[in-house]
Amino acid sequence: MKPLLLLSLLIACAGDSSEDEDEDDGGTSGGTADSCGDIDGSGGDTGDVPNVLGSWTATFGTYLYADNGCDVEGLEADDMSWLTGALDIDGRVPEPLIASTDPDTEFMGMVNNQGGIVFTGAVEEDGHMLYVSFGGLLYDVPQVERQEIRGFAYMGVDLDGADTEIDCWIQGDFIAKKSGN
Repeated sequence: MKPLLLLSLLIACAGDSSEDEDEDDGGTSGGTADSCGDIDGSGGDTGDVPNVLGSWTATFGTYLYADNGCDVEGLEADDMSWLTGALDIDGRVPEPLIASTDPDTEFMGMVNNQGGIVFTGAVEEDGHMLYVSFGGLLYDVPQVERQEIRGFAYMGVDLDGADTEIDCWIQGDFIAKKSGN
């Protein structure tokens, strides 16, 4: 029965997330919920981690921004438009996930059953190569009936964009709010 279940999960995301959950682990492995977005299953031990797949609105550097040694024109927090605005998360939970900020900018990621999520990738900005990691904690905000990812963004900066060595770094807070349910 397990091989048939795994095959069906690889083919489609459909059905009630509680119908296939493994009774021994509270629904944290197996089950449709794992592959369709809610990684710990409805009512799981971590309080029902929200579905990460879909459209989000992201902000970077709103409350914290540090450009340690990277005081370079074009790398200020308000110039990071590729990390502020529309963010689409697609893929299969728990991994591989793909976050894209536009058709040409994609980051690979994964999420665990406690709601920890991280994405990594590289972006060229103003002739500099940025090696990027962003993510945080994925959770429900019941007061506004929305999901949020609240955490960090770190960028190792290769100033000349040619030698693949990180010359300095930039970091700031990262917040994404789900645009729909």
